[in-house]
Amino acid sequence: MKTKLLLLLLLTNFVYSQVTDVLTNYSSAGISNLTYKDNFIYFNSYVEKKIYRFDYTQTNPTVELVYQFSENPNFVFVKNDILYVGVENPYRTYKIELDSDNFYTTPVANVAGPMVQINDDLYIGQYAASKIVKVNLTTLQQSDVLVGYKPNFFTVYNNKLFFTSNYTNALYKYDASTGNLDTVLNNLNYASGIVMNDTSFYICESSASSISWYTNPDFQFESMVQLPANSWPNGSIIIDNELFFVQTIAGKISKMTINTTLSTTHFANQGSKIMIYPNPSSDTINVESLYALDTYQIYDMQGKLIENKEMNNNSINISNLSKGKYILALDKMRHSFIKN
Repeated sequence: MKTKLLLLLLLTNFVYSQVTDVLTNYSSAGISNLTYKDNFIYFNSYVEKKIYRFDYTQTNPTVELVYQFSENPNFVFVKNDILYVGVENPYRTYKIELDSDNFYTTPVANVAGPMVQINDDLYIGQYAASKIVKVNLTTLQQSDVLVGYKPNFFTVYNNKLFFTSNYTNALYKYDASTGNLDTVLNNLNYASGIVMNDTSFYICESSASSISWYTNPDFQFESMVQLPANSWPNGSIIIDNELFFVQTIAGKISKMTINTTLSTTHFANQGSKIMIYPNPSSDTINVESLYALDTYQIYDMQGKLIENKEMNNNSINISNLSKGKYILALDKMRHSFIKN
């Protein structure tokens, strides 16, 4: 008996036009991370060995130099009035007092990586050394807290450390007060920048050039936005109701509105501009649309790309899919379907 496809069409409001470029022309700079303090967003240039900042409230912001390093800065993090910068070649972490009239660096640790602060401790991930280090900011004493993981990006929520590992393609939650470690998500697609607020968790998946979001606190997949190919979305931050993120290969810092437009939307009705049939289906589904659709992508509910193909006579062969719920991306539109 052939497996049938049950299709539940959900229209989302998210299209490319809702992504706005804030800064461009940094494709050769090697930008990868963002942080912010007051009206300023701080970002790194790995290639130029510089830290920059700009006033994100300005329509056409002017970029200004914060500090010129002799090493390659790859990580930035702000807490209170202190900017922490992690550099490579060799690995070190410095701090810069942002309330000072003249910016200067003070060494903090001889390790570097993604950072968050929990209470009086700075947690630093080391991908090459496969561990997470805790630095007491009063004594600068270092101690290993997790060994055997290759952490890529950090975020903190309710004093819990969330981190991704591209070695395992997973998202983890670490409770510093108990030492407990939980796996939150699996099967990620080269996860990079992560950030969360009270309602949602956002994750950049670089190799897929996509940004996915999940519910908080239960981490159920909501939807995603597909960026142009080879954008390589990276470090991200949330300021008010906007998500700012780096596109490393494209050389951009971009933003998009969140929460007000990213909520789960309505079921399709007769006024929808896309119709998919038959439902249920054996082997093939057909797409009828007012748009010219050239390509389609199918993702699993963890955001992993399953298929990326050209549309053939407005039909899609789904006979090779396993049972489960999937996201179907038709150019700029996103839909979900269930195969059973």
